[in-house]
Amino acid sequence: MTDNKRVLIYCLTLVLMLGVMLCGFAMSGNIEYKSAKSILKNVDFDNTFANYTPKNNSNPQIMPDFTQEGETLEPQPFEGEQPAPNTVETASKTPQRNLMTGEVLIERTSKRVLYGSNENALLYPASTTKVLTALCVLNNLPLGRVVEIPSIAVGVEGSSIYLRAGQKISVEDLLYGMMLRSGNDAAVALAVETCGNIEDFAKLMNDTAKQCGAKNSNFVNPHGLHDENHYTTALDLALITAKAYENPDFVRIVSSKTRKIKVDDVETVIANKNKMLKNYEGANGVKTGFTKASGRCLVSGAIRSDMQLVSVVLNCGDMWNESVRLLNFGFDNYEMVALDNALLTGGDNVIKISVPQNIGEDWKDVKFPMKKDGSERLVVCATKSRLHIFDD
Repeated sequence: MTDNKRVLIYCLTLVLMLGVMLCGFAMSGNIEYKSAKSILKNVDFDNTFANYTPKNNSNPQIMPDFTQEGETLEPQPFEGEQPAPNTVETASKTPQRNLMTGEVLIERTSKRVLYGSNENALLYPASTTKVLTALCVLNNLPLGRVVEIPSIAVGVEGSSIYLRAGQKISVEDLLYGMMLRSGNDAAVALAVETCGNIEDFAKLMNDTAKQCGAKNSNFVNPHGLHDENHYTTALDLALITAKAYENPDFVRIVSSKTRKIKVDDVETVIANKNKMLKNYEGANGVKTGFTKASGRCLVSGAIRSDMQLVSVVLNCGDMWNESVRLLNFGFDNYEMVALDNALLTGGDNVIKISVPQNIGEDWKDVKFPMKKDGSERLVVCATKSRLHIFDD
């Protein structure tokens, strides 16, 4: 065999071996890709916060706004006069208490219930609990106070912003971490800073809830992780949220799509999990929630013109779209009417409300949600209590 033939054979053999190796790498890479894709598909990104601290403090990390599969928000607005939305029937996998979907829609200032279904059913609220936690903190702590993270707040299960013992962070940034990223560790840190321990903070939560008009709730922790004795109703949670909306700092926090927070000297940009803020006109809050026991929960807020609506859905598999339907129902069928004009209405459906006896000269500026079709007639009585609606 000539030298030229040997060289040719060696070259062909080398090419063949390289080809086999490349094919092997390609197949291996494809398997790894499929495996990684399979793993990612099953990760609950809604409870994920990247555990990474950038070395360069001048360039804050941006947290990705991950979403879960099957939760696309596809608004289907009602047009004109529409009946109330149908209740979403959910095949609940949760034990004991959560056997149904509870939902309600109210107008913030009057607390009038515009729509309700199982709104007084005792259900588990999951992380929507943090609406009440935020209200309690805002009522008792200055936003600028610097908190040293206690060891009890470290490693709390579920959603987290991965705080470490001894780190320092302001109350305001803890509130952002709790309300935007649902940080359970942030909730515990705030509770301890407010009352010294979880038990006393839970007492504060229950006292505050009662002051908001919540009559059928009991709270035992600041984050909403499952406990048989931690429950509320859609209506109670809506009333708590309506009260929280009176605080402009609360509105500012829960309506923020992103926020730069600082832990020690490290800045991090966090993104809000609430997709309503990006997908619904006028959305300005509020909070998502999920545990296996509670099912999917969502408290939503939206304002158009001068009407602020609050919707609550508990144990609702289609929580995004159902919240959109509830809010659309309110905006499509109701409007805020000045009290003096509302008194001139002549519909067949009588709505009785009471107003405080000491209401000032600005009483004509008070507005009330009325149906746009003119079917309602308002009757007002004076009382020593706040404005409220009562039945015959």
